[in-house]
Amino acid sequence: MFINERTKPHDLLLYEALSARTALTKEEFRKFKTYKNGYEGELMYDELFDSIGHDNILIYRDVFLNIDNSVTQYDSLIISDKGIISNEIKNFTGNCTVRNGNWFRGNYLIPNNAFSQLNRAVGKLMELRNSAKADFNVAGKLVFPNDTFTFHSDDQSNWDKMILRSGIRDYFHQFNQPGITTGNRAQYISRLISESIVENTFFNPQTDKTRLKFGLYCGNCGSFNLSKKRFHLTCNKCWCTECNETHLLRAMSDYKFLFYNQPMTRNNLLEFIDNDLHHKAISRALLKHCYVDRKGRKTVYTFKYYDFDDALKKSDVYMRYKDHI
Repeated sequence: MFINERTKPHDLLLYEALSARTALTKEEFRKFKTYKNGYEGELMYDELFDSIGHDNILIYRDVFLNIDNSVTQYDSLIISDKGIISNEIKNFTGNCTVRNGNWFRGNYLIPNNAFSQLNRAVGKLMELRNSAKADFNVAGKLVFPNDTFTFHSDDQSNWDKMILRSGIRDYFHQFNQPGITTGNRAQYISRLISESIVENTFFNPQTDKTRLKFGLYCGNCGSFNLSKKRFHLTCNKCWCTECNETHLLRAMSDYKFLFYNQPMTRNNLLEFIDNDLHHKAISRALLKHCYVDRKGRKTVYTFKYYDFDDALKKSDVYMRYKDHI
Protein backbone atom coordinates (compact mmCIF):
# COMPACT_ATOMS: atom_id res chain seq x y z
CA MET A 1 0.00 0.00 0.00
CA PHE A 2 1.05 3.59 -0.52
CA ILE A 3 2.32 5.00 2.79
CA ASN A 4 2.27 8.64 1.74
CA GLU A 5 0.76 10.86 -0.95
CA ARG A 6 2.80 11.87 -3.95
CA THR A 7 2.82 15.65 -4.15
CA LYS A 8 4.09 17.99 -6.83
CA PRO A 9 7.79 18.62 -6.29
CA HIS A 10 8.80 21.97 -4.82
CA ASP A 11 10.62 22.95 -8.00
CA LEU A 12 7.57 22.33 -10.18
CA LEU A 13 5.39 24.43 -7.87
CA LEU A 14 8.00 27.19 -7.99
CA TYR A 15 8.00 27.30 -11.79
CA GLU A 16 4.20 27.13 -11.93
CA ALA A 17 4.00 30.17 -9.67
CA LEU A 18 6.81 31.93 -11.52
CA SER A 19 5.29 31.31 -14.97
CA ALA A 20 1.98 32.78 -13.78
CA ARG A 21 3.67 36.05 -12.86
CA THR A 22 6.53 36.56 -15.32
CA ALA A 23 7.94 35.42 -18.65
CA LEU A 24 10.29 32.50 -18.08
CA THR A 25 13.78 32.56 -19.50
CA LYS A 26 14.76 29.80 -21.92
CA GLU A 27 16.59 27.94 -19.16
CA GLU A 28 13.70 28.35 -16.70
CA PHE A 29 11.25 27.03 -19.30
CA ARG A 30 13.51 24.01 -19.90
CA LYS A 31 13.59 23.24 -16.18
CA PHE A 32 9.83 23.76 -15.90
CA LYS A 33 9.24 21.20 -18.67
CA THR A 34 11.69 18.77 -17.06
CA TYR A 35 10.02 18.89 -13.65
CA LYS A 36 6.54 18.70 -15.15
CA ASN A 37 7.49 15.75 -17.33
CA GLY A 38 9.08 13.95 -14.40
CA TYR A 39 6.02 14.41 -12.22
CA GLU A 40 3.72 13.16 -14.99
CA GLY A 41 5.87 10.02 -15.27
CA GLU A 42 5.55 9.42 -11.52
CA LEU A 43 1.76 9.74 -11.79
CA MET A 44 1.75 7.18 -14.63
CA TYR A 45 3.79 4.84 -12.44
CA ASP A 46 1.34 5.24 -9.53
CA GLU A 47 -1.68 4.70 -11.77
CA LEU A 48 -0.22 1.49 -13.21
CA PHE A 49 0.72 0.24 -9.74
CA ASP A 50 -2.83 0.98 -8.54
CA SER A 51 -4.30 -1.01 -11.43
CA ILE A 52 -2.28 -4.10 -10.44
CA GLY A 53 -2.67 -3.72 -6.66
CA HIS A 54 -0.10 -3.28 -3.90
CA ASP A 55 -1.73 -4.52 -0.69
CA ASN A 56 1.15 -6.92 0.03
CA ILE A 57 3.86 -4.25 0.22
CA LEU A 58 4.68 -0.84 1.70
CA ILE A 59 5.52 1.97 -0.73
CA TYR A 60 7.10 5.33 0.11
CA ARG A 61 6.83 7.90 -2.66
CA ASP A 62 8.98 10.95 -3.35
CA VAL A 63 10.89 11.06 -0.07
CA PHE A 64 14.21 12.61 0.92
CA LEU A 65 16.35 10.47 3.22
CA ASN A 66 19.23 11.70 5.35
CA ILE A 67 21.69 8.82 5.44
CA ASP A 68 25.14 9.37 6.95
CA ASN A 69 24.68 13.18 6.75
CA SER A 70 23.91 13.02 3.03
CA VAL A 71 20.42 13.63 1.61
CA THR A 72 19.13 11.54 -1.29
CA GLN A 73 15.78 11.77 -3.07
CA TYR A 74 13.82 8.61 -3.87
CA ASP A 75 10.94 8.38 -6.35
CA SER A 76 9.57 5.10 -4.95
CA LEU A 77 10.72 2.69 -2.24
CA ILE A 78 9.06 -0.75 -2.17
CA ILE A 79 9.31 -2.63 1.13
CA SER A 80 8.42 -6.22 2.01
CA ASP A 81 9.85 -8.88 4.30
CA LYS A 82 12.29 -9.70 1.49
CA GLY A 83 13.89 -6.25 1.69
CA ILE A 84 13.70 -2.88 -0.05
CA ILE A 85 13.74 -1.92 -3.73
CA SER A 86 14.37 1.58 -5.03
CA ASN A 87 12.48 2.45 -8.22
CA GLU A 88 13.93 5.47 -9.98
CA ILE A 89 11.22 6.66 -12.39
CA LYS A 90 12.31 8.15 -15.71
CA ASN A 91 9.64 9.59 -17.99
CA PHE A 92 11.85 9.40 -21.08
CA THR A 93 10.43 9.52 -24.59
CA GLY A 94 11.90 8.71 -28.00
CA ASN A 95 14.98 6.64 -28.71
CA CYS A 96 17.83 6.33 -26.21
CA THR A 97 21.08 4.46 -26.71
CA VAL A 98 23.78 3.55 -24.20
CA ARG A 99 27.27 3.27 -25.65
CA ASN A 100 30.36 2.76 -23.50
CA GLY A 101 28.35 3.70 -20.41
CA ASN A 102 27.12 7.00 -21.89
CA TRP A 103 23.46 7.81 -22.61
CA PHE A 104 22.54 9.35 -25.96
CA ARG A 105 19.30 10.69 -27.43
CA GLY A 106 20.15 10.64 -31.11
CA ASN A 107 23.66 12.10 -31.18
CA TYR A 108 23.04 14.24 -28.10
CA LEU A 109 24.83 13.12 -24.94
CA ILE A 110 22.50 13.02 -21.92
CA PRO A 111 24.61 14.48 -19.08
CA ASN A 112 22.98 12.70 -16.14
CA ASN A 113 23.71 8.99 -16.22
CA ALA A 114 20.58 7.20 -14.99
CA PHE A 115 22.54 4.10 -13.96
CA SER A 116 24.86 6.22 -11.80
CA GLN A 117 21.86 7.82 -10.10
CA LEU A 118 20.37 4.39 -9.41
CA ASN A 119 23.66 3.03 -8.08
CA ARG A 120 24.03 5.97 -5.71
CA ALA A 121 20.46 5.59 -4.45
CA VAL A 122 20.91 1.87 -3.82
CA GLY A 123 24.32 2.46 -2.24
CA LYS A 124 22.89 4.90 0.30
CA LEU A 125 20.19 2.36 1.26
CA MET A 126 22.95 -0.18 1.84
CA GLU A 127 24.66 2.35 4.10
CA LEU A 128 21.42 2.73 6.05
CA ARG A 129 21.13 -1.05 6.42
CA ASN A 130 24.75 -1.45 7.47
CA SER A 131 24.70 1.40 9.98
CA ALA A 132 21.65 -0.22 11.61
CA LYS A 133 23.51 -3.57 11.59
CA ALA A 134 20.44 -5.06 9.92
CA ASP A 135 20.07 -7.91 7.46
CA PHE A 136 17.79 -7.36 4.46
CA ASN A 137 18.15 -7.24 0.69
CA VAL A 138 18.60 -3.94 -1.12
CA ALA A 139 18.02 -3.62 -4.86
CA GLY A 140 17.00 -1.08 -7.47
CA LYS A 141 15.44 -0.67 -10.89
CA LEU A 142 15.07 2.13 -13.42
CA VAL A 143 11.40 2.26 -14.42
CA PHE A 144 10.31 3.86 -17.71
CA PRO A 145 6.49 4.23 -17.69
CA ASN A 146 6.16 6.06 -21.01
CA ASP A 147 5.18 3.78 -23.90
CA THR A 148 6.90 6.02 -26.46
CA PHE A 149 10.35 5.26 -25.03
CA THR A 150 12.68 2.80 -26.79
CA PHE A 151 16.10 1.72 -25.56
CA HIS A 152 19.23 0.27 -27.15
CA SER A 153 22.45 -0.76 -25.43
CA ASP A 154 25.76 -2.33 -26.34
CA ASP A 155 25.83 -3.95 -22.88
CA GLN A 156 23.16 -6.62 -22.38
CA SER A 157 23.59 -6.47 -18.58
CA ASN A 158 21.91 -3.06 -18.64
CA TRP A 159 18.55 -4.71 -19.28
CA ASP A 160 18.63 -6.30 -15.84
CA LYS A 161 18.52 -2.82 -14.30
CA MET A 162 15.54 -1.56 -16.31
CA ILE A 163 11.79 -1.97 -16.55
CA LEU A 164 10.19 -0.61 -19.74
CA ARG A 165 6.47 0.09 -20.16
CA SER A 166 5.94 -3.23 -21.95
CA GLY A 167 7.16 -5.11 -18.87
CA ILE A 168 5.90 -2.89 -16.09
CA ARG A 169 2.69 -4.81 -15.37
CA ASP A 170 4.58 -8.10 -15.02
CA TYR A 171 7.07 -6.33 -12.77
CA PHE A 172 4.31 -5.00 -10.51
CA HIS A 173 2.53 -8.37 -10.47
CA GLN A 174 5.49 -9.95 -8.67
CA PHE A 175 4.71 -7.81 -5.63
CA ASN A 176 1.12 -9.06 -5.58
CA GLN A 177 1.97 -12.72 -4.96
CA PRO A 178 1.04 -14.72 -1.82
CA GLY A 179 4.71 -15.11 -0.83
CA ILE A 180 5.18 -11.34 -0.50
CA THR A 181 4.37 -10.19 3.05
CA THR A 182 4.86 -7.19 5.33
CA GLY A 183 5.62 -8.77 8.68
CA ASN A 184 8.13 -7.79 11.37
CA ARG A 185 11.07 -7.35 9.00
CA ALA A 186 9.12 -5.08 6.64
CA GLN A 187 7.88 -3.04 9.60
CA TYR A 188 11.45 -2.69 10.84
CA ILE A 189 12.67 -1.48 7.44
CA SER A 190 9.74 0.93 7.29
CA ARG A 191 10.73 2.40 10.65
CA LEU A 192 14.31 2.89 9.42
CA ILE A 193 12.98 4.77 6.38
CA SER A 194 10.52 6.88 8.39
CA GLU A 195 13.21 7.90 10.86
CA SER A 196 15.47 9.03 8.00
CA ILE A 197 12.92 11.18 6.13
CA VAL A 198 13.78 14.90 5.99
CA GLU A 199 12.52 17.94 4.15
CA ASN A 200 13.86 18.80 0.69
CA THR A 201 17.17 20.42 1.63
CA PHE A 202 18.03 21.27 -1.99
CA PHE A 203 15.17 23.73 -2.51
CA ASN A 204 16.30 27.31 -1.89
CA PRO A 205 14.85 29.65 -4.54
CA GLN A 206 16.19 33.17 -4.92
CA THR A 207 13.26 34.88 -6.61
CA ASP A 208 13.73 38.41 -7.91
CA LYS A 209 10.60 40.29 -6.81
CA THR A 210 11.13 42.98 -9.44
CA ARG A 211 10.37 40.44 -12.20
CA LEU A 212 6.99 39.50 -10.80
CA LYS A 213 3.56 40.83 -11.64
CA PHE A 214 1.78 41.40 -8.35
CA GLY A 215 -1.94 40.90 -7.96
CA LEU A 216 -4.54 38.12 -8.18
CA TYR A 217 -5.05 36.11 -11.36
CA CYS A 218 -7.70 33.84 -12.83
CA GLY A 219 -7.24 30.16 -11.99
CA ASN A 220 -8.70 29.16 -15.35
CA CYS A 221 -6.86 31.32 -17.89
CA GLY A 222 -4.26 33.19 -15.82
CA SER A 223 -5.52 36.69 -16.62
CA PHE A 224 -4.96 39.43 -14.05
CA ASN A 225 -7.93 41.36 -15.50
CA LEU A 226 -10.52 40.69 -12.79
CA SER A 227 -13.72 42.45 -11.73
CA LYS A 228 -14.39 42.69 -8.01
CA LYS A 229 -17.68 41.78 -6.44
CA ARG A 230 -18.40 41.53 -2.75
CA PHE A 231 -17.29 37.94 -2.20
CA HIS A 232 -16.00 36.95 -5.65
CA LEU A 233 -13.69 38.00 -8.45
CA THR A 234 -14.77 37.46 -12.07
CA CYS A 235 -12.29 37.16 -14.93
CA ASN A 236 -13.00 39.65 -17.73
CA LYS A 237 -11.34 37.35 -20.26
CA CYS A 238 -12.95 33.91 -19.69
CA TRP A 239 -15.70 34.89 -17.19
CA CYS A 240 -14.55 32.36 -14.62
CA THR A 241 -15.73 33.40 -11.13
CA GLU A 242 -13.77 32.42 -8.02
CA CYS A 243 -14.40 33.48 -4.43
CA ASN A 244 -11.97 35.77 -2.64
CA GLU A 245 -10.83 32.92 -0.42
CA THR A 246 -9.80 30.76 -3.39
CA HIS A 247 -7.73 33.63 -4.76
CA LEU A 248 -6.03 34.16 -1.43
CA LEU A 249 -5.22 30.48 -1.04
CA ARG A 250 -3.61 30.53 -4.49
CA ALA A 251 -1.66 33.67 -3.60
CA MET A 252 -0.43 32.21 -0.30
CA SER A 253 0.68 29.03 -2.07
CA ASP A 254 2.52 31.05 -4.73
CA TYR A 255 4.17 33.13 -2.03
CA LYS A 256 5.28 30.00 -0.15
CA PHE A 257 7.23 28.57 -3.10
CA LEU A 258 8.48 31.81 -4.62
CA PHE A 259 9.86 33.02 -1.27
CA TYR A 260 10.32 29.68 0.45
CA ASN A 261 12.66 30.69 3.25
CA GLN A 262 11.23 34.17 3.79
CA PRO A 263 8.57 34.99 6.40
CA MET A 264 5.08 35.91 5.24
CA THR A 265 3.47 38.88 6.97
CA ARG A 266 0.15 40.54 6.29
CA ASN A 267 1.88 43.51 4.66
CA ASN A 268 4.03 41.21 2.49
CA LEU A 269 0.94 39.39 1.26
CA LEU A 270 -0.93 42.65 0.68
CA GLU A 271 1.96 43.85 -1.47
CA PHE A 272 2.09 40.50 -3.29
CA ILE A 273 -1.60 40.72 -4.29
CA ASP A 274 -1.23 44.42 -5.12
CA ASN A 275 -3.86 45.33 -2.50
CA ASP A 276 -6.57 43.72 -4.66
CA LEU A 277 -8.56 42.84 -1.51
CA HIS A 278 -9.21 44.69 1.74
CA HIS A 279 -6.66 44.21 4.51
CA LYS A 280 -9.38 42.86 6.83
CA ALA A 281 -10.11 40.03 4.36
CA ILE A 282 -6.39 39.29 4.27
CA SER A 283 -6.19 39.15 8.05
CA ARG A 284 -9.14 36.75 8.29
CA ALA A 285 -7.67 34.44 5.64
CA LEU A 286 -4.24 34.42 7.30
CA LEU A 287 -5.70 33.51 10.69
CA LYS A 288 -7.84 30.79 9.13
CA HIS A 289 -5.32 29.17 6.80
CA CYS A 290 -1.95 29.79 8.46
CA TYR A 291 -0.05 28.99 11.61
CA VAL A 292 0.55 32.21 13.54
CA ASP A 293 3.87 33.12 15.14
CA ARG A 294 3.83 36.40 17.04
CA LYS A 295 7.29 37.84 17.59
CA GLY A 296 6.88 41.00 19.61
CA ARG A 297 5.10 43.51 17.43
CA LYS A 298 5.68 41.43 14.32
CA THR A 299 3.39 38.54 13.30
CA VAL A 300 4.59 35.89 10.86
CA TYR A 301 2.27 33.43 9.10
CA THR A 302 3.06 29.93 7.80
CA PHE A 303 0.72 28.38 5.22
CA LYS A 304 -0.99 25.33 6.78
CA TYR A 305 -1.18 23.35 3.57
CA TYR A 306 1.37 21.85 1.22
CA ASP A 307 0.16 23.78 -1.82
CA PHE A 308 -2.95 25.33 -3.38
CA ASP A 309 -4.48 21.99 -4.40
CA ASP A 310 -3.98 20.63 -0.90
CA ALA A 311 -5.54 23.78 0.54
CA LEU A 312 -8.65 23.47 -1.64
CA LYS A 313 -9.06 19.82 -0.74
CA LYS A 314 -8.75 20.36 3.01
CA SER A 315 -10.45 23.73 3.40
CA ASP A 316 -13.37 23.44 0.98
CA VAL A 317 -15.83 22.38 3.67
CA TYR A 318 -15.19 25.67 5.47
CA MET A 319 -15.56 27.90 2.43
CA ARG A 320 -18.87 29.74 2.47
CA TYR A 321 -18.74 31.22 -1.01
CA LYS A 322 -18.17 28.77 -3.85
CA ASP A 323 -16.40 29.16 -7.19
CA HIS A 324 -18.14 29.09 -10.55
CA ILE A 325 -15.80 27.91 -13.28
